[in-house]
Amino acid sequence: LLVIWQMQLSAELIWLPIVGVVLMLLMVGISTGLFTLLKLDRTTRLTLILAGGLSNLGYTGGAFVCYAIFGFEGLAQANLYFVLWVPVVYLIFFPILKYHEHHSKGIDAKLSWKSILDARCMACPAVIMAVILNLTHVKVPSFVPKLYIVDILVYAASSLSFFSIGLRVKLQRLINYTRLYFPLLAIKFVLTPIVACLLIGLLNLTGHNLTTLVQNVIIVLSVAPSAVLMVTMSNVFDLDGPLASALCVVTTAVFAFVVVPVLFFVFA
Repeated sequence: LLVIWQMQLSAELIWLPIVGVVLMLLMVGISTGLFTLLKLDRTTRLTLILAGGLSNLGYTGGAFVCYAIFGFEGLAQANLYFVLWVPVVYLIFFPILKYHEHHSKGIDAKLSWKSILDARCMACPAVIMAVILNLTHVKVPSFVPKLYIVDILVYAASSLSFFSIGLRVKLQRLINYTRLYFPLLAIKFVLTPIVACLLIGLLNLTGHNLTTLVQNVIIVLSVAPSAVLMVTMSNVFDLDGPLASALCVVTTAVFAFVVVPVLFFVFA
């Protein structure tokens, strides 16, 4: 809320959330096709599809790197990028996974508003409120920049999230899924940025010339690791929780120790 509230909004920024959703759906489709080719059980396949399509765009992943490389404006654009991403995940994937959960237990699957209107989707109203405050020219309280409130929240949220992930890691389990890491890493760090660049090129060809910063933010977010939310969804909906945790840890490690240094070299 505090980040988007202070940024300078322009018409071209509408493409950030659109690209965010389109890229996610395309990668879910590509992941579905690739992992269907492997001889996997339904639960494992769904877990891998979520890991391939959903990325960590928040303060423990892409948004944090955008903040570190591009500063406040990069962080603000990263927050706009997943404005539509969050509600699409809750409106589409939650009901589908709920259906899978009921189906696997032999229960009649029914779509309920309780699976859509979820308190964990609070990021959506926060972003909407921030945009309204921005467009109505309501000034941000002076103490926010003076006390570095945004900086404190970013580092606090990142630290707490990584701490909670670390509590669930069991290193001995990581070896069990070695053969599944390579196709997922190829999807996250090779195919996804290629598709993102194709989307950027398509927008430029159709006359929607994006600024350099917008393009760079999209590219950085396209190489984010698997989403922490994917682990939560796998546990809640009876998918392969241990596999989900392992995939999150491995992709995050590759992102932190291999991808991020490359991003700093290219963009910083």
